[in-house]
Amino acid sequence: MDIPAVNQDEAPYDLPFDVYYKLWPSKYVDFPKCLVESWIHRHWDQFKMLWYPLGVLNWKYEKRIFDTEQIMNIGACRRFMEALDDWGDQLFIDKQRRSTWLAQYMLENGKAPVPILVLEGEEFFVNPQCGSGEERSIKSYQLIEGHMRTAYLRGMIKVGFAKLKKSHEIWVASRNT
Repeated sequence: MDIPAVNQDEAPYDLPFDVYYKLWPSKYVDFPKCLVESWIHRHWDQFKMLWYPLGVLNWKYEKRIFDTEQIMNIGACRRFMEALDDWGDQLFIDKQRRSTWLAQYMLENGKAPVPILVLEGEEFFVNPQCGSGEERSIKSYQLIEGHMRTAYLRGMIKVGFAKLKKSHEIWVASRNT
């Protein structure tokens, strides 16, 4: 592996992001820092096992603006879509869910604290989080990272939440195939 591990062998804990990012290889200087933090650092074990082997460090990443219709057209495998819709609905009926830092931020600001990540133009991409036996989505954008943020955005859109922003920053990845 040509990137540092978040949990270093000599330390029984995960490296704080600022320390980790100082170890980030210069050959990946163009890889968005935001994604290093929210995807690689925060979800290290999953990233290392599921995503790194797919060569994601060499994919192209572009920040774009999506409107609410585009947010609702982001796909994922069926079990994730069911969970996302449930989590989004719960945002407005479950006090415990609503009291989390993420829910409070999104309800107060009408947007996610950091952009979610989708893969573009891969309608039949087999998301490694879903497994090969899972029914695939055939949407133009496949959700890669930011499931809870996406769930809350979908829930806010569905209920017509007054503070919801009309547009949202999204990281869009494309594979270099």
